[in-house]
Amino acid sequence: MTTRFNTSVLTQPRWIAAVAVGVLLSLVFVRLGVWQLDRLAERRTENQMIETRLAEPSLPLLGILDQYGADVEAIVHRRATAKGEFRKDAEFFSIGRTYGALTGTLVATPFDLEDGSVLIVVRGLVPPGTPGPPAEDYEPESGPMVIEGVLLAGEQPTPLGEPDLEDGVLMSLSRVDLALINESVEGEVLPVSMVLGTTSVPNPNETPVAIPEQILTEGRHLGYAVQWFGFALIVVFGVGALVYKAGSSEAVTETDSKRTPLP
Repeated sequence: MTTRFNTSVLTQPRWIAAVAVGVLLSLVFVRLGVWQLDRLAERRTENQMIETRLAEPSLPLLGILDQYGADVEAIVHRRATAKGEFRKDAEFFSIGRTYGALTGTLVATPFDLEDGSVLIVVRGLVPPGTPGPPAEDYEPESGPMVIEGVLLAGEQPTPLGEPDLEDGVLMSLSRVDLALINESVEGEVLPVSMVLGTTSVPNPNETPVAIPEQILTEGRHLGYAVQWFGFALIVVFGVGALVYKAGSSEAVTETDSKRTPLP
């Protein structure tokens, strides 16, 4: 027996509503999928930019600042050298930091540049519980030196806020918030920080474990896009199957009612 679809089911309010909701949901899911693909394209563009800048040779920091001014987006992820002196008495901690398999206390130290400005230098990680700051047994050498590292923007402040200063002195921050540090450290703090690579005067005792360079990935945007497109297909085929089943059932019922009963 051939099943016939009764198109009159499409005029029934409940199925009109079901189709409308299905179309709306599928359009929303498709839009979310496209949004994830857009984010994937942005991530790929950003990764390409970072790779290009990291591949360039180190340049003097003051020269980079002269060229780009306060345009942080044009400065970050470049390798730079800087000449100056660590101000270890103004060092601060960021406790409980994790980078891959590394966990410890992040040590950041102001570095006085030749022009009088201050560069916040992330020197690395020391073991949890290290006394300080300054980090005991991990203090930088005194005197003028040249350092090299990668420039990064400051970190966003934590939504929970930061602890109050201890006797007016910055001791610990949850994040390297350059704007807050600028309010607490004497001198003009630059809008970029440096993750330390090398120094011309190494610490003869112990050196904090270097922060590993960023591993560039594309994230999960492609997988999320596939999921949203999949949800859209499920809605389309699900609503379509329900409508088809309802129309087919009504067609069979209508056919049965028209049959002539046997005597």
